[in-house]
Amino acid sequence: MKKLEIDYSKLDYFCDINDFVLISDEELSQEGMYKNFVYATPNNFVGIPVYPSNMPLIMNKDVWKKIKLVNKELIKHNKCITFYDAFRPIQIQKLFWDYFFETQGKYDETLVANPQKYGTHNIKINAIDIFITNVDGSIPELPCEFDDFSGKSNIYYDNCSEEAKNNRDLLISTCIKYGFIVNENEWWHFYDERIKDYGMKKSFINSDLIPLYANEVFILKE
Repeated sequence: MKKLEIDYSKLDYFCDINDFVLISDEELSQEGMYKNFVYATPNNFVGIPVYPSNMPLIMNKDVWKKIKLVNKELIKHNKCITFYDAFRPIQIQKLFWDYFFETQGKYDETLVANPQKYGTHNIKINAIDIFITNVDGSIPELPCEFDDFSGKSNIYYDNCSEEAKNNRDLLISTCIKYGFIVNENEWWHFYDERIKDYGMKKSFINSDLIPLYANEVFILKE
């Protein structure tokens, strides 16, 4: 994969027209949250960095408002949120989609969303991947690691310690309380219950990149 860089010339405009918010590391710290974008490192299921090292944290403004409420409640339990992913450029979704075909010989929508459809990470753009975290940033005991593609990622998996289940279930119940829906097969993957109200103002076209106009792209450039 060619090295991709952020196209800052289009970043602010893209966020403005779509009611998205770019969360700075400083703002994240002020809210008592963390970011661990493993897709910007080799420590992910693909085995290579697929995000730029400075990939921004972007989400819908309303999703950000809700997740701050979730975090405030978790802090009462000496826990907080770590973001593993939010907005995901469509070409990265396509890379993940093709990766599973190349490694398993078939496309599998139970493992990764089809980039030709309206995905929550890259078209509807209200999905977030989050872990429950200790307030010092360390990861408590949980049923599995991020992007575990076994049954351990299911929200009903119970062949783990009580502490792991309690931490996972605390995250899920708190998110549900503030209007999120959990993906049953990925306990860390949440999207807003008002998903039909979200989406990019500019139409998605059949392209490897997300358009602002017919001949322009957003965020990542080679």
